[in-house]
Amino acid sequence: MSVRIGFIGSGGIAGAHLANLVSMPDVDVVALSDLTTERVEAMKERINGRIEQRVKEAGESGARKLDAAAYDDYRQMLRQERLDAVYICLPPFAHGEPEEEVIDAGLPMLVEKPVALSLPVAARVYAKIKERGLITSVGYQLRYSSGIQQARALLGERTIGMAVVMRFGSTPGTPWYHRQDKSGGQLIEMATHETDMLRFLVGDVKSVYAAAATRINHKENPEYDIFDVNAMTLTFENGAVGNFSNNFISKHGTPEEARGIHVMAENMTVSVTLGRAVKVITPEGTEELQSDGNLMGAEDEAFVRAVASGSADGILSDYANGVRTLAVTLAADRSARTGQPVDVRELVRAEAPELVELWA
Repeated sequence: MSVRIGFIGSGGIAGAHLANLVSMPDVDVVALSDLTTERVEAMKERINGRIEQRVKEAGESGARKLDAAAYDDYRQMLRQERLDAVYICLPPFAHGEPEEEVIDAGLPMLVEKPVALSLPVAARVYAKIKERGLITSVGYQLRYSSGIQQARALLGERTIGMAVVMRFGSTPGTPWYHRQDKSGGQLIEMATHETDMLRFLVGDVKSVYAAAATRINHKENPEYDIFDVNAMTLTFENGAVGNFSNNFISKHGTPEEARGIHVMAENMTVSVTLGRAVKVITPEGTEELQSDGNLMGAEDEAFVRAVASGSADGILSDYANGVRTLAVTLAADRSARTGQPVDVRELVRAEAPELVELWA
């Protein structure tokens, strides 16, 4: 029996998930919702165009098209459709109420990162998930990389000394992105992936000390109020230290060596650069660990299997993990604004004490 899925949000990231789901024989995407049905129809047309192109190039026949009902109100979709699970693919500022409605409907959900822009909102959602015991997944697809998983196993019990992370580029063109109250800025919305990888490879973060500023991009856009340069120092629970630099001022380009995640441990360095093989350097030499190509596809397959089986064993990032990663980025943002180090657990205890159990 097919898993029947509905979507809240039909923007770009939803399209990436849809491209995977429509090719899975045990999945039916039965409904899409957005602010207007025109947006939904545009996404359906885009996905079906890709299917037609793939069929033409491969000479296939009989491929399924996306034939989902269109809604301009996700609440109506939840009431009228028979669903087994929901994807929530919304901008950061829109999280909260949609998740609560899905939970009230008793449905598993995959939530795109970040899970919220504040800890109180995340706490409200987490409490309802915990009460209902629902399966959840959060969009940290890098965890599904076989190369990264192998690197994590190789690091194992080694003493990790430090990690260095760099992510540089340009601000996305999405209208809401340059507003702090809409996106949360680069670290919270985009570089959350690297933050999550640090937690996955090194361990939980104890405290952060950050410096950030808006130096260049506001000159072209007076409404631009997110930081466009950021540097932070991290202290991990296990004693390791880290440095993370990111910016939105390098649209002219950056050299290959100025990006990636580099974890330096006892007799081993692990380097993760998106789009490249994971490198493991030891006294014996350098080994390259190849990763699976479609990590979001692996994430989607894990979620569908979990919904079908009722077991979340294959999910590598649930809502609780998404909250823990969010807390680190919020602590960094707070540090940059106050000029003081911020202890992650203390921030959680002050703003959403009901979440402290996640660090127990």
